[in-house]
Amino acid sequence: MLEIKSLSQFNALKSSSSLLIIDFYATWCGPCKAISPVFGRLSTPHASSSSAGTGIVFAQVDVDKAKDVAQTCGITAMPTFQFFRGGKKIDEVKGADVQQLSTKVGYYIGEAEKAGNTSGSGSSGSGSTSTEKRTIGSLRSMIDVEKGRLVNATLLSSVRNIASPPPAGYSLASTGTPKLLIYIPFTSPIIPSSITLRVAKGSDLTSAPSRLTVGSNVPVTIRKLEDKKTGEMKETHDLDMDSSMGKAENEQAFNVFSDEFVGGEVTLKLKGSKFGKGVKSLLVRVERNLSGEEGTVTKIGEMDVLGVKA
Repeated sequence: MLEIKSLSQFNALKSSSSLLIIDFYATWCGPCKAISPVFGRLSTPHASSSSAGTGIVFAQVDVDKAKDVAQTCGITAMPTFQFFRGGKKIDEVKGADVQQLSTKVGYYIGEAEKAGNTSGSGSSGSGSTSTEKRTIGSLRSMIDVEKGRLVNATLLSSVRNIASPPPAGYSLASTGTPKLLIYIPFTSPIIPSSITLRVAKGSDLTSAPSRLTVGSNVPVTIRKLEDKKTGEMKETHDLDMDSSMGKAENEQAFNVFSDEFVGGEVTLKLKGSKFGKGVKSLLVRVERNLSGEEGTVTKIGEMDVLGVKA
């Protein structure tokens, strides 16, 4: 990890990098030590650019050794994570908030990847203002609960539970096997940056998802047909556990390990190159859970999609 030791080094990195993300920490700070491995994992894909000091750069500042840098950046609490683009601070996260840090890192990296290197080489103020004003947040209110569907889920599971999590128990659970298919449509296009999953209350980690795939804009046909014998309306749809993901515009696979669940929660960062344009729906396929057993069902206490409206 790149360590910033002087104000001149800090100023140089602000100018040379397209996106600079700094972890301000102290060696005696417990929360700093707790979240440090998370920051390290987030930085791993960009290790080469960080060491070169160009492109997307992750760095750390020991506030006791580089007091001038900490003072210049207005650091009053540790850990604090600050984001810089075009030589200016655009955002920050105070405290060891894994969800907020992961969400913002994923979002700004996605923006930087879309813009290429131009965002770090003197882009105009008007070109960055609109992005800076867009606040990443929960998109639960934009979920179209009437059109959402599940495959291989219990009767108590529903897409409505994603939009409005129940106070107890679980939002989603598979039946018979770990596999679960979740179709989440939105009322208008979004740009998702991450998906957060929380362990179900009263459940251990073995029922938590471990292998997942997320896809965008899968076409789904829902029909309601009348049963000629009973006169009842029955619904059919073409969602399929094995074949539906193959219809996705883009997809991203995740392998989640038990140590990634911090406080019972894990954040799946969505790549801007795959999900950076208007997304009308997401399809989440859970293939395995942490038990590793085919007979253990998957349970998700809460799920949330974070991002911005397209």
